Amino acid sequence: MRILALVAMLAISPMASAGIFSQNEPCPFEMNPDGTAKPLPLNVYKLFLNDRVEALQATTPEFQPGSTTRLNFKGFLRQRILTDLKGTPSRAAMVGLSADLLRLGRPHDVIEFLKPTLQDRTLDYRLLAHLSMAHAALGDWDLALKRNADAVLDGEPPTELAGTKPEQLKWMLKIDKTYTRAWLLSAQRDANPATRPAEPDVPPLFAKERPADAVAVAQQMVLWSPLDANLLWLLGALYLENGQAAEAFDILEQCRDRKLTWSKFRDQHKRAEALFRAMPKSPSNDDFAIPMTPVPDETQKGLFAIVDPLQFAIAVGAFGLLTLGLFGLQVRRWRRSRRSPTAH
Repeated sequence: MRILALVAMLAISPMASAGIFSQNEPCPFEMNPDGTAKPLPLNVYKLFLNDRVEALQATTPEFQPGSTTRLNFKGFLRQRILTDLKGTPSRAAMVGLSADLLRLGRPHDVIEFLKPTLQDRTLDYRLLAHLSMAHAALGDWDLALKRNADAVLDGEPPTELAGTKPEQLKWMLKIDKTYTRAWLLSAQRDANPATRPAEPDVPPLFAKERPADAVAVAQQMVLWSPLDANLLWLLGALYLENGQAAEAFDILEQCRDRKLTWSKFRDQHKRAEALFRAMPKSPSNDDFAIPMTPVPDETQKGLFAIVDPLQFAIAVGAFGLLTLGLFGLQVRRWRRSRRSPTAH
């Protein structure tokens, strides 16, 4: 199975994850009645991921290919930032603006912009989460962990988020409160050569208990930190454990492009590739191919195998009579012109 391909990704050191809670980014996950989330199909998921990866790359244009007017995801981010910076932004605008700055890879601007909000009597969970993510992006792990703790212990969680259903927001907050600190500690350990294991493994987010929607949780965390190769590895490993060979191979191929070379990763990648190669392939090897209609055997038997001979004879005869009539009219016109005195 061939999935829509992402653009080539840069080899970037792990960038820790935290939640992004913005009215500019409605939750794309559909919820189950029990409060868990359904994972996005990989081809749909990669469209979201691709937008976020490209927005973080300086060379990515701001317009759709072949257009000078149709903005892409990165273009919309820049447009919104210019709008929100005019005048004094509201609290909702601050949430959206800080999220957009994170998406464009401007953590310094996020920290400077949100620093005054730390003096507020009531701390906003969303802004603290964005500050934690900004510090993590800069490798300032102590402050990233502190802002995460501030959000969980003292922050006022949002009760609603424009474009996101209440049950989706509840799920996003649960992910942030349950897994972000564990991931920050794991990323901090791996970023330090003195504490990094000789053979790193996927982030131990589900060491105690793996939730029923672990794939959706990992998808969300990767969307929050799209350049984090370790989180992407975790997602690929979950697909492999679920027996989803095509999805596992696709994601682990991206991890390989990001220069993950540890032996445990190589073993998983090799296993996923073997399972993928063994899958039955469609003739086009493409999920989005239009099925080819078989050519009728009659086309191989000549014209009169698919055309009624009588109808063909009538059509040819009518065409012949029409041609003779037109030729006769032309001859009569030519003869009149010969008899006319003006012809001399």
